[in-house]
Amino acid sequence: MTFFDPLYRALAYIGYRDPLHAPFTHFPIALVTAALIFALAASWFKRSNFWTFAGYSLVLAWLFTFPTVLTGFMDWQHYYRGEWMFLIELKIYLTSFLFVILSIGLILVYKGRGESPAILGVYVIAFITVVALGFFGGRIVYGGLGGPGASKQVEAGEKIFQHHCRSCHEGGGDIVMHQYPVKGSEYLADFNKFVDFIRDPRLPDGSKGPMPAFPHNKITDREAHELYQFLVQKFGKVCEGGTSR
Repeated sequence: MTFFDPLYRALAYIGYRDPLHAPFTHFPIALVTAALIFALAASWFKRSNFWTFAGYSLVLAWLFTFPTVLTGFMDWQHYYRGEWMFLIELKIYLTSFLFVILSIGLILVYKGRGESPAILGVYVIAFITVVALGFFGGRIVYGGLGGPGASKQVEAGEKIFQHHCRSCHEGGGDIVMHQYPVKGSEYLADFNKFVDFIRDPRLPDGSKGPMPAFPHNKITDREAHELYQFLVQKFGKVCEGGTSR
């Protein structure tokens, strides 16, 4: 258990089960992008007020790095228990670099060089950096099933499957209700739906089925994420002739 787990449980209780970091990442990405667009427009159309807008966007992007980094750290502790993975380390390096670049930009603006070629270079480098951060963040969450960190999650998820699920779902099927296999299930298309289902399993008509519920004291949110990663990799494709659950 980490220091932040009670907060995540409280949020899950009111229906929010997503990572906290993701919503905040949009702010620095959008603001850095806006700064670059305003700066390019200022250069092309010789509009001094666009340089001012670019500077304001830069200041806001710098400010929003703080809650973005904080929530990223919280998600890292909660979902990955602070495990050092290559993509996580890479994001830390890129974030540190971005903070330095944005700070240099603030200094240039403060010293009256907010319309210089140097500040335009800052906007370009900052934009490339946030694009890289977004890409590698997506690799961690969605596209990294073959990556170093994700493979560890899949291995952990397989152990959870062996312990809790294999007796009824060997090979991705369902020995109790054959028409509802795990393989190809619609619940594997969305992590939130998957978590909701294992917390309170229901048949398509809304009635209780034979599957037992797995509350937080049996499978934590982090373990649910690991189990989900394994199931998506192993049984995500619809089995021929099968019915999705």
